[in-house]
Amino acid sequence: MDEKNRNVSDIIHGDRFEGIVVDELQDRDYRFTIDGAEVSVAQRVTSPKEDRKVLGFLFLMDAPQRFRLDVLIPEGCKNAQVSLNDKELLGFFSKDIPEDPEYVEVTHCNDANKYTPLCPGKFQSLNFRWESGDVLKFFFYY
Repeated sequence: MDEKNRNVSDIIHGDRFEGIVVDELQDRDYRFTIDGAEVSVAQRVTSPKEDRKVLGFLFLMDAPQRFRLDVLIPEGCKNAQVSLNDKELLGFFSKDIPEDPEYVEVTHCNDANKYTPLCPGKFQSLNFRWESGDVLKFFFYY
């Protein structure tokens, strides 16, 4: 891929990094191959309420694949949370939690020492072995 003409919201290939970089909240579809295997990722944005946006990803592939997904946490959000298949993956970064947050199954392991790397204005990187049918959601509260 020509680095000079590459859109930041694109698929990245390289020796150290392979995956998707998302810096805009918009609907988008990604299709690429890893080691000859086809990968399809649907990116959708919804606004279930006035004070929030949900950025969702549906992963479809013939076999599980490991690749990285980098998502820019919006500068103006007051809080954020991430779920994988409706289970909390990354918790809120602020104590300003909405009264009616979107549904996420939360485990209460080690609540007192809970830490999240989510930070407004910075990219959150997830490097997983994705399974076909996985649903990843970023919840942004404003």
